[in-house]
Amino acid sequence: MRAASFFQLLKRSRDRQGAVDIKRGPLSDVRGSVLGIALLLLASLPALAAVDGTVINKTSGKPAAGVTVRLTSVGQDGMKPLGRTETAADGSFKFDAPAEGMFLVQANWQGVQYTQNLPPNAPKTGIEMVVYDVKSKLDAAKPAQHIVFLESDGKNLIATEMIIYANASQTTWYDAKRGTARFFLPAGVKPEDVKVHVTAPGGLPLDRELTAGGEKGVYSVDYPVKPGESRFEISYVAPKPAEFAGRILEPGVPARLVLPAGMEATGDDLQSLGKEPQSGAAIYELKKAAFQVSVSGTGSLRAAQNTQQEQQEEDGPQVESIAPPGYDRNILKVLALCVAILALGFAAMYLKGGAGSGRKA
Repeated sequence: MRAASFFQLLKRSRDRQGAVDIKRGPLSDVRGSVLGIALLLLASLPALAAVDGTVINKTSGKPAAGVTVRLTSVGQDGMKPLGRTETAADGSFKFDAPAEGMFLVQANWQGVQYTQNLPPNAPKTGIEMVVYDVKSKLDAAKPAQHIVFLESDGKNLIATEMIIYANASQTTWYDAKRGTARFFLPAGVKPEDVKVHVTAPGGLPLDRELTAGGEKGVYSVDYPVKPGESRFEISYVAPKPAEFAGRILEPGVPARLVLPAGMEATGDDLQSLGKEPQSGAAIYELKKAAFQVSVSGTGSLRAAQNTQQEQQEEDGPQVESIAPPGYDRNILKVLALCVAILALGFAAMYLKGGAGSGRKA
């Protein structure tokens, strides 16, 4: 009896399966084809992954709500916007993005943009974006040094001025009306012929433009000074090939003049600080805010850097290297550091001499 019941159940089950197959017939094939096409379409779509994180306001030390965050992909075809959102109450944000590639995450807070680069192998989740409150006046953000680099090919005198700003606070300084770094252009130099570069803390050089500062010959750069060290550079052809007249607009800021090996400078407003050991560049202190110097000879700071590199290659394995963006301006940063070191050494020697002669420091 039990066996009969078992076979009857098995038969009924087979009958049901057969009935279903008979009812589906050709329709089952159509559904299978549609399902296959859908799977192929899904497979052809790029795999998506989450890009998420939190925006922290370092000024307050708390998560920042309501911050505009943008995600951009960076590839061979250029930059492509992928999305825009605002942070939640806990400062969090999230995007759905392709699983592979390079991305830029940009957070805009109080009119200032902060950018974080995400290389292909970098983590895409748990990102911490840092922003700061903005003030139009900030005593903690001040110029630490103003350096004038002069180079000559015998026909043109190329001037590059660099202002290094130090911001020791947890607040960004940004004066949208007046600008931040201010430069003086000698008579005859047109602002449209001036190249302007700004390097934010931990960033790459960015192109900017000069804005008229209201005073004749004075121009400013509209760019925020974030916590850390920022560099403002302008480059132009001086009006005269053997003379240079300039002005340092920031009162009390250490000012230096740097010339490459093969060039000399003379003038009543100069004080020699020595030479940079590797490149042989001559470094002078500018004793007055408004100065005028005469220069002679020819030389290039970048050529000196290339010569050093070639010498290193001759002494070692011949390996071809590809310089990163902005590499040709790294020599100026190195020399700026050397200028600061030599200036400190000069001051130490002066104080030591003063102590030995009975003067009070």
